[in-house]
Order: sequence, then C-alpha cells, then structure tokens
Amino acid sequence: MGTYIVRGGRKIEGEFHVRGSKNGTLPVLAACLLAEDEVVVENLPLIRDVLQTLDILQEVGCRVERRGRTVTIDSRYLSTVEIGSEMVKRMRSSILFLGALLCREKRAKLAYPGGCAIGRRPIDMHLTAFEKMGAVISAEDGMLDCSAEKVTGCHIYLPFPSVGTTENILLLAVKAEGVTVIHNAAREPEIVTLARFLRACGAEIYGEGTSSILIEGVCRLHGAYFTIPADRIEGGTFLCAAAMTGGELALRGLEREQMGAVLETLRMTGCRFFWEDSDLLWMKPPRRLVSDFTIVTGPFPAFPTDMQPLVMSLLTLAKGSCMISETVFEARFSQGEALCRMGADIRIFGENACIRGVEKLRGAEVCAKDLRGGAALLCAAMAAEGESVVHGSQYVERGYEKIEDAFSFLGGDIKLREERNFYAEEKIEKTE
Repeated sequence: MGTYIVRGGRKIEGEFHVRGSKNGTLPVLAACLLAEDEVVVENLPLIRDVLQTLDILQEVGCRVERRGRTVTIDSRYLSTVEIGSEMVKRMRSSILFLGALLCREKRAKLAYPGGCAIGRRPIDMHLTAFEKMGAVISAEDGMLDCSAEKVTGCHIYLPFPSVGTTENILLLAVKAEGVTVIHNAAREPEIVTLARFLRACGAEIYGEGTSSILIEGVCRLHGAYFTIPADRIEGGTFLCAAAMTGGELALRGLEREQMGAVLETLRMTGCRFFWEDSDLLWMKPPRRLVSDFTIVTGPFPAFPTDMQPLVMSLLTLAKGSCMISETVFEARFSQGEALCRMGADIRIFGENACIRGVEKLRGAEVCAKDLRGGAALLCAAMAAEGESVVHGSQYVERGYEKIEDAFSFLGGDIKLREERNFYAEEKIEKTE
C-alpha cells in the first residue's frame, strides 16, 4: 500500500493534456476479442486497470504488444474461454469478457468480478439479457459458466440504464443472428466510444448516445485503428483541484458535450469557463467558492456519480451549504469521514449528504477506501493548510496515471512514499 505525502497551500494551475479515458478503454479492450485481425488502440491511460486488462487478454491467448500508449492486440489464436485469475476479482469491468467470449466462442467461464467497495453492483441485468439471447448460465464456486448453441437478437428492456449491461449486450449482439434493440440503454460517452470502436471493426450499430440502440448482427468483425478519447472524470478531477486551490487551469483534449453537468455545477460555485477551438477548456475560479444548491447523481446526462466525491471535496470550502443525493451507489460517501478529519463540516443521512463550507481545511492523516474517494482526498490535501498523509494509493492508481506527477507538474507539492512495489508500476517498467 503506497502513501501520498501532500503539503497544501499551493495553487494547481497551468495547462494539462487529459489522458485517455479509463471507462472508455476497458470495454474497447474486451471488444478486441471479437476482431479477426489485429487491432491497434492508441492513447491508452497507463493505469492499473488497463494493465490488468491487457494481462487478461494475454491469459486467454491474445498476442499483446504495447509501446507507450499504443497497444496492438491479435486475438486470432485464442487458447481458452476461462478466466479465473485473481485480477478478475479485483476489477469490476472484467464482466465484459463474459459477453465478448460468449459472442466469439459461444462459451465463457469467468470468476465473479470485483472492484471498489462503493455499494452493491449486481450483474443480474447482464445475465438476464444473456439468457434472453440464448445463453445458459450456471454459477458454482465463484465462477460464472455461460454457453449458447446460438445467440439470437431480440428486444431487451433494461429496468435501469446500466452502463456495464449496455456494453455487455453490445458485445454479445454484434455477431448475433438478427437484430437486437436495447431499450432504456445507457447514454454515457463510454457507450458511444465502444459503439464507434465496434463500428470501425465492421459492426452495424445505430442510436448510441440515445436511450434506444439497434444492433444488426454481422458474420465477421475485422481489425481497426482506434484512438481512446480523453477521460472526462480525470478532467473533472483536475478542475476541482484547481478550483479548490484558486488556480487558473487549461485542459486540452476534452469533448465539450461530455462535460455538461460537471461544468454547470462548477459554474454554480462561481467558476468561469471558456472554450478555445474545440478541445481546449479554460477555467478561472472565484476568490471564494459558493454553494447553496442541490446535486443529484444519475445516469448521463445527469451529474456523474464518479464526480460526486470530487465535488463533495470542493464544496467543503464553498461559502454556504449544499445537499448531495447519491442515487447510483449507496456506499459512495466513504470520503466524508476523512474530509471531516481535515476540518470539513459534512453530515451524512443515508444516501444524502449535507456539506457546509468552512474557511479552511487542515492537513491530516487519512485513508482512501475507493478510487474516486481517494482522488477527492488528494484534492482536499492540496487545498489544506499543512501536511497531509493519504494512505491507499492502490485505489487511486486504478484510475489515475501517476497522479502525483501530474499534480506536481501543475504546481502541487505531492509525493508518493517509496513503498511502490505495486502491480501497475512493475508492469509499466517492464514494458516501456
């Protein structure tokens, strides 16, 4: 377990190019199993979850060659449909290999996926959709075993616009017999990214980004070159850090239509934004952040649950009070207690949190319990007076590439204590 040492009181400011999207990369890498030629994916974020996903691809027999942020994947010589490694249990997105393998081989066996402890994330919607399309599923000893004599397209009505379920259905449906229509589909930008990748490989997909997606099954998918778009959550993280510390920030690479709810919320705190060209965003914070509004998380285009911990951190220094209602994950206020140790005034009532702004935060020793909560604590530590110690770097490293270097580049004083014998760093050093 690594530990961040942060000396607060420095502005996060300057210009930064946002790295590739974590949540966009993972389903694209799983989808590489469906191509019958080499696939080249560019602009990978070099984070723990991506490196583990590349290892899973190698585990099932793919040839994987990475040079920096570009990876070439050849899945033509797949050797197994079973993935039972410990990596799967640590990474929620591994469930996408179930749809990809079932589509390709009509058989898949996968250890039950894990991930951050931010609440119940059942996969029943995934399995119900698979069964409707012809799969037979059994579970024993922590393994999911799926098989299908034939995968057939159909109409699927989701009770909730789940991102993972929508992605998994897309993976299974692209080579199914007939037409599949997903009703109440997730509309997140990551769905659009996956659909664009699959279309580049020859898939017939229509309506991504809307609540109804139609997929016409094809016989074959070919290789493609594809570039991962910028990470909207990483962009939002740096905006919050700059706003909390009073720094002016320019971010390059973001897509304007992906940032709507986040920018609107930050505008309500007094931040001003200016777009230059199509992908350069400038932010100027006020002298003192303000609040007195309510935030409700929800599926896109509503306020993203992944940004809720970061904005909670920001609101601790905003004049006034704000209520946050978390409607997606019931255990996503884990950062609240740690922020209070730093002087914040936060009261949590079930799935609601009331944040009353304080004049200043103070350094403290705290522990991250999940990915976004850990990033929120780092933002608070950089805005706080004195030194903070933030344990649990392994959570942050799941979704942020060397965040200590990025914040240092932008003016922060943050170091990772050299306890760095963790999986992602070892893999980067060996392959670069």
